[in-house]
Amino acid sequence: MARYYPHNRAGQINWHTNFAKEFPSVGPALGFTAAEITSAVNDSNYAVYLLQQLAPTLDSTARSLTGFVHTVIEGQPQGAPLPLPAIPDYPTGPTPVPPGIDTRRQARVERIKRAPGYIAETHGKQLGLAAASGGFDKASYKAELGTPQQSGANKVTIPFRKSAGQIDGINLYRQRKSDAAPVLVKFFMRTPAVDVAPLAQAGIPETITYTARAVSKDQEIGQPSDGKLVTVG
Repeated sequence: MARYYPHNRAGQINWHTNFAKEFPSVGPALGFTAAEITSAVNDSNYAVYLLQQLAPTLDSTARSLTGFVHTVIEGQPQGAPLPLPAIPDYPTGPTPVPPGIDTRRQARVERIKRAPGYIAETHGKQLGLAAASGGFDKASYKAELGTPQQSGANKVTIPFRKSAGQIDGINLYRQRKSDAAPVLVKFFMRTPAVDVAPLAQAGIPETITYTARAVSKDQEIGQPSDGKLVTVG
C-alpha cells in the first residue's frame, strides 16, 4: 500500500523533523506564503515535541500511576501507606499550535502535490512525500478511519486518511443497532468527515458504527474500513 506518512512514532518524528527543515526552502516555489510556511513549520516542530518528549513522559507517568493503583488495591497487606507518585513537570516545548496537526498536514500535502511547480522526483523526495512502500493497489486498498468523536449536538467528527492523495475521498457509512446494513452518509473529499444526523430517538444515547469505502473517480474501490464505534447522545 502506498503511503508517505509512517505509522510508528519514530518514523513520524523523523518525517516532521525533515519537513520542518526542508519546507521553508521549497514552499515559496509551490505557492505558499511566508505565514503559511511558518504555520507548517510550527505544526511539525510541535508534533516532534509531542511525539518525542511529551508522549514518553505521559506514558511513563501513566505506568507509574497504574502500578501505584494496582499495588495499593491488590498488593499484600503490609507496611505503611505509599506516597502518591510524583507528577513530572512537562518538558518545555516550541511554539504551541491549535489542535488538528494531522488534518492540516494532509490538506497541506494535497496542496503541495497539486501545485504547478511540484516535481515528485525532487520535491517529493526532499519533503518525504514519496510512498513508504510499494505501488498503490486499488483492489486491495483498505479505507482508514480514525476514532469518531461527538463534537456537538447531533454532530460526530470522523477523521480519515487519503493514502497520500491516491484516492479522491471516502463514502462514509453509518450503522445503528436498528439498521440491518450500513447506511450511506455522503461522500467526503476532505478529512474529517462530519455526520450531523439526529439521534434515532431524541434524548436517548445510542452507539453507532462507522465504516468507509475509498472513492476514486466517482467509484468505490478496495475494501471497507474497520468499523469504528462511538456513543452519542
